Amino acid sequence: MDFRFTEEEEAFHKEVQDFLEQELPRDWLMDMYYDGGSEEFHQFGLKMRRKLAAKGWIGLSWPKEYGGQGTPLMKQAILEEELIYRGAPFYYIETGMVGPLILQFGNEEQKKRFLPPITRGEVTWCIGMSEPNAGSDLAALETRAEEKENYFVLNGQKTWQSETHHADWSMVYARTDPNAPKKHRGISCFLVDLKSPGITTRFIKDMSDSIPLNEVFYDNVKVPKENLLGGLNGGWNVALASIASDRTLGLSLILVAKRDLELLVQYCQETHVNGQPLAKDPVLRNRLAQMAIEIEAGRNLGYKLNWMINKGMLVVVEGSQIRVLGGYIALHLASLGMQILGLYGQLDEKSKWARLSGRMKTNYLRAAAMVMFGGSTEVSKNTIAAFGLGLPRG
Repeated sequence: MDFRFTEEEEAFHKEVQDFLEQELPRDWLMDMYYDGGSEEFHQFGLKMRRKLAAKGWIGLSWPKEYGGQGTPLMKQAILEEELIYRGAPFYYIETGMVGPLILQFGNEEQKKRFLPPITRGEVTWCIGMSEPNAGSDLAALETRAEEKENYFVLNGQKTWQSETHHADWSMVYARTDPNAPKKHRGISCFLVDLKSPGITTRFIKDMSDSIPLNEVFYDNVKVPKENLLGGLNGGWNVALASIASDRTLGLSLILVAKRDLELLVQYCQETHVNGQPLAKDPVLRNRLAQMAIEIEAGRNLGYKLNWMINKGMLVVVEGSQIRVLGGYIALHLASLGMQILGLYGQLDEKSKWARLSGRMKTNYLRAAAMVMFGGSTEVSKNTIAAFGLGLPRG
C-alpha cells in the first residue's frame, strides 16, 4: 500500500480544508456526535449539508445515475476524514450506512428514488434496529410487519435510534415470519417514511446530554411493499452488511480522538504547575505518546479498510476491528483528558472556568456509551473470533 496522496487527491484535500476553514466558526469545538436537542446546532448542520450538496460532496463516490459523482473511494475517505476531524456536522448515517445498503440491496427503482435526495441534502435518515429486549441480539427483535395485499402493517417499538427527532426516513428491521425455524431468517428490512400515521417519537437524553437518541413507537403503520429492502425475510443479510457499511463509526471515534489529543498536548504545553509546564511531566508525556501510537494505528487500519473496499473485498472483520479499537481509544483518551484537567475536567462549556470548552467532561460521560454505540464491543469481538480467527461459537 502507498499511503501518499496523488497530486489530484492532495489538491482535493486542500480544497476541503479551505472550505471548512471558511465555513466553520474560528472557535468551533463541536464534533459530529453533538446534538443534545439543540435547534441551533441542527440548523447549522442543515446549512452545512446544503453547502456540501451544492459542491457534490454528499455520496461523492456513488454512481452518477443515482446523484453521486462516481469518484474513487479515496476522495470520499479524504472528505470524511477532514469533516470528522474538524468536527463539522457530518451525516454518516446517510452516507456510511443507508446509502451503501440501498446501493447493495436495493432494486433500480429504489436506488433512483431514495439516493438522489440524499446527495441533494434534502433528507435525513435513521436506523431502527435495537429494541428494549433486542440490542446486540438483533434476532430477538419483536417488532412485527404483517403482510397485506399491497403493503405491510408495522407494529412495535425501537429504542436508541440516533437522529430520529430530526429524521425524515428510517431503515427499520421487523419480523415478517414469526414461524421461521431460525429467528434471524424471519426478519425483513423496510424503508419507512417517518411522517406516516401511527408513528410516535420520544427524545432520550443521555448522561452527556450530547448524543441525540430516541425511542420510536409504530402503531399499525402502513409501509408500501415497494419499500421492502433486500427481499422478504432478507433483512438479516442487510444487517450483516451494515457491519461493513458502518466502518465510519470506529474511524470517526479515532479522528475525533486525534483532534482531542492535539488539544490536550497544546494544553499541557501552555499550562504551568509549580512553575513548570505540564508537558514536562514524564508520566503525562508517556501517556500522551501512547495515545498518539494508538490513534495512528487506528488511522492506518482505516486506510486499509478503505483500500479493501475499493478493491471489492469483504471487510466484516476489519470493520469490526476498527469499531472495537475506536471505542477503546475514545475511552482511554477521555480518561486521560480528565486526569490532565483535574477538577476543571468536570466543568461544561457554560462555566467561565471551563477548559477546552468542556469537551473532556462530555467525552468522559459519552465514552461509556461509545463502546456499545452501534453494537457492543462483545458482539464485534465475536465477529472477529468467528470470521477472522475461525473459532467455533461458544
